[in-house]
Amino acid sequence: MKTFRNLSTSLFAAALAVPVLTVSASNAFARGLDDQWYIGIAGSGVWLQPDPEEPGNNVDEAISSGGTVMLGKDLDERSSLQLQGFALGEAILDDGNAATYSAVDGSVVYRFYDSRDRNLTPGGFGASIYGRFALGYMQRESDTELERDSGVYFGVGGGVETYVTDNIAVRVEGFYHDIDAVSGSLGLVYRFGGSLRAPVRIPSTVSAPSTAPSPAPLPQPNRQPSAPSSQLPSVAPAPVPSPSARPVVPAPVPVPAPVPAPVPAPTISSVPQQLMDADRDGVPDTGDLCLSSTPGFPVRPDGCPLFDGVLSGIQFNPGQDSLVPGSDTQLNYLVDLLVNQYPQASIELHAHTDNTGDARSQAILTRARLKTVGTYLVQRGVSANRLILRSFGGSRPLYDNRTAQGRASNNRFEVLEHVR
Repeated sequence: MKTFRNLSTSLFAAALAVPVLTVSASNAFARGLDDQWYIGIAGSGVWLQPDPEEPGNNVDEAISSGGTVMLGKDLDERSSLQLQGFALGEAILDDGNAATYSAVDGSVVYRFYDSRDRNLTPGGFGASIYGRFALGYMQRESDTELERDSGVYFGVGGGVETYVTDNIAVRVEGFYHDIDAVSGSLGLVYRFGGSLRAPVRIPSTVSAPSTAPSPAPLPQPNRQPSAPSSQLPSVAPAPVPSPSARPVVPAPVPVPAPVPAPVPAPTISSVPQQLMDADRDGVPDTGDLCLSSTPGFPVRPDGCPLFDGVLSGIQFNPGQDSLVPGSDTQLNYLVDLLVNQYPQASIELHAHTDNTGDARSQAILTRARLKTVGTYLVQRGVSANRLILRSFGGSRPLYDNRTAQGRASNNRFEVLEHVR
């Protein structure tokens, strides 16, 4: 028994040290409850009711205190698998002996309700109500012979888990181990690992790239340059006749030099139409379908934003977060644009679905699809701080949900430029 107590103390200390040492590590993603590991510790209040074989030897002190350590993995946003070890304390019998309880079990944790499912753009804070169903082994040690000595038990319990941050949660749980052991606990859970969850925030210091070409220089109007003085023809002075031969003539009337007409300043109308570029995106206005595109962001040949529209090549299996074969073609094209051609551009990815199911199921589906696409981009070199992921569920339909074609069109993925 002493060995078990020492082991329990060591496990408590190790489990407490891990979150303290790792909670300061930075995360690129806001994480969900799927595909994550977690560890936890808890203190427990325990009600014990051992059953001595000796008649009249009853329980004198049934309330005890204990502790537990746990290791688990979140399979998805609803369910988890968990291993847990317990030190359940001891009960004092009338004969002065103690009955000491310890246990270990494996269980399934199922969240019946999660407040974050109702948020279209979920954050770290929230709470869930869960149930826990366990198969375990209990050890009872006492100098007094006990009637109940079966080790295997089927336990059931439930509780509330409050998510303080994306990684840290507080659990309050009540659990029925066996007919002679019931516990209530308050604990701390730390999650690590896992994959992308919406939304991902972009730092305010990221600036838009300056990729638009400089506008073509405006043509200068023709001006007649004046000849330099060195090139003016020299005029020899006329010979002066002698006074005796000089005729008397009237003085010449001076003729003013002609004043050149002023050259008009260039106006908009004098600039060739094919060279005008009002939004300075490098596409002349005559072929620009979007005359007010954001300066500095990449545009298509027609002058409209490159990142502004439905990604028709990204399609998911109905009601699932798995991509239809062939969707990676457009995703790879998007990766090439963001990694190789516009390495400073930031984008928003919006996930939408049709009106099938309730609002909660729609939100869960679009969040899962966002995670699929976001993970794909990040694994291929796109920095996570250049992505903003937003889930809208079925709240923004563009087509008629009463038709099969309309529902299929409302299941869409959009990419837009992100401007600070």
